[in-house]
Amino acid sequence: MNEKEFELLLEDYLPEEKKSGDVVEGVITRKELDYGFLDLNAKKEGRIYASEVKDFEIGDKIEVKVLREDDENIIVSKFVLDKAKELASFNVDDIVTGEIIKKIKGGYTVRIGKNEAFLPFSLARFDKNKDYTGQKFKFLIKEKNKSNITISRSDLIKIEEEKYLEKVNIGDVVTGKIKEIFDFGIILDLGATSGFIHISEISWDQVDNLTEKYKIDDEISAKIIEKDAEKNRLKLSIKQLSEDPWVAFAASHNVGDVVEAVVKDVLDFGIVVTVDGNSGFVHVSELAWHNGAKELKNYKEEDKFSAKIIQIEDEKKNVKLSVKQLSENPWDTVKEKYHIGDIIEKPITEVFDFGLLISLEKDIDGLLHVSDLSYKREANLTSKYKAGDVIKFKIVDFNDEKNRITLSAKALLDDRWEILEETYDFDNTFKGKVMNVQDYGIFVELEKGIEVFIHKNEFSWNKKEHKEYKVGDEVEFKVIVVDKLDKKLSGSIKQLEKSPWKEAIEQYKKGNIVNTEIVEIQENFVLVKLTDRFNGIIPKRELTEEFLKDISEKFSVGDKVEAVITDINEKRKSIALSVKKVQEMEEKKELDELMKVYGV
Repeated sequence: MNEKEFELLLEDYLPEEKKSGDVVEGVITRKELDYGFLDLNAKKEGRIYASEVKDFEIGDKIEVKVLREDDENIIVSKFVLDKAKELASFNVDDIVTGEIIKKIKGGYTVRIGKNEAFLPFSLARFDKNKDYTGQKFKFLIKEKNKSNITISRSDLIKIEEEKYLEKVNIGDVVTGKIKEIFDFGIILDLGATSGFIHISEISWDQVDNLTEKYKIDDEISAKIIEKDAEKNRLKLSIKQLSEDPWVAFAASHNVGDVVEAVVKDVLDFGIVVTVDGNSGFVHVSELAWHNGAKELKNYKEEDKFSAKIIQIEDEKKNVKLSVKQLSENPWDTVKEKYHIGDIIEKPITEVFDFGLLISLEKDIDGLLHVSDLSYKREANLTSKYKAGDVIKFKIVDFNDEKNRITLSAKALLDDRWEILEETYDFDNTFKGKVMNVQDYGIFVELEKGIEVFIHKNEFSWNKKEHKEYKVGDEVEFKVIVVDKLDKKLSGSIKQLEKSPWKEAIEQYKKGNIVNTEIVEIQENFVLVKLTDRFNGIIPKRELTEEFLKDISEKFSVGDKVEAVITDINEKRKSIALSVKKVQEMEEKKELDELMKVYGV
């Protein structure tokens, strides 16, 4: 045996040196509190954590991985070996179950068997505000290298959704638990995916509040009515699990049928009802032939009443109803009893700001508008009229659309106006009682229903005189305008006496020379007294021949002046005089006399 052959034989006999990372087989030789020990057929014993061999007996063979070597032992691990084997067994797209260990930056740490994987937030499909620690979920292995695994929950959900959507079809009935409730619908958890039920698909009847009808985790069934495979969406319906009640209703009912309605809601303009599970409506105008708004107050929720179908709306799945059409329309016979031009006396039913309501027959009203009460302006009717007062009026129109008769009290005066000028001699003086006082004048009663308006300008010829009157005063006046077309009379108090103007022009003519007194001085003229009620005017330029800068330097109130009347203006009711022209006239007269004596 040569030297080389001996060395090879020795190597086979001597224990093998173990290196980090080697996978070796060892026999358990003893187990202590913290560690177990293995015969690795090496120079040193193998040492392993006691927890890794707790399920094995002394003498059992186990496979382990060499981690490192210290002065006394070779440190080995069965767990590290099993973990590496498990990692090697995982493949991309494998479906695994994992437990959420903790939330870290960018995602979660997930335990999958003996290994840990990273779940990014973007692939988790979790609510970031919730804590999922300790919860187990299924995941899809997205990426893998020698030491790390990236997993995805969203990809697995998408796959499961696609598989689920492949096997269900429109019309299928599915069952799930309510996941979320909104004002407008419900999200139903179907396991692999979710479905949405809009509020309009909850019931054939109207649903207003979903939270009153359902709660989270309620288990309900629904029919698939729409499937969007591209967006992985399902639209569901609860109401379509049963037949649409409208189909049976429309097939068995016609306009004119009498049905029983149940009040669902009372609105200002009508009543929302249900009829055999279908929607219906009674407008306020269809509650009664007269004053439907008043009838509306007699209805409340859940009341039942009979009504006639007046319209079936197939597109809206709605039926319009009428209560009043169950009885005869009183308007159909009212024209047989009353005619335009009839004069009637009836009590007032109601008083409004705009007029009086008068009941002619049951459910038939007549309106006496404020403008038809009198030819004078009426105001504050509630202080002048009350319910129960009897009033006389004439029928002037029939309103078929509103089933109302138009009345007029002032129309009773039309015949009276036709003969008014034959009845009264308007050249005479009249007396009457003041009925109304306004800033601009007074209204005086000539006879009941006929008043004379006297403008404040007609109170007195003297504008500085402020006459005042009150309701109930008796005044004497003359009628100065008769307007038969607009039914108006105008009067005057001041024209009971001759006007100052007439009095003045009867006494004075153009060219008259008067010796009169200055009664007022203004910057550009003076006023002189012609009569006790009328003054003449002398312009500044007509006072003297020379120019006067200030009239008051030469003239004073009370001074007597001689002036000639130079102009009488009918339109402006003014008389102009001149002092200067009197002087010119005297000078001319003197000149004429000299000419007679010393004529050329």
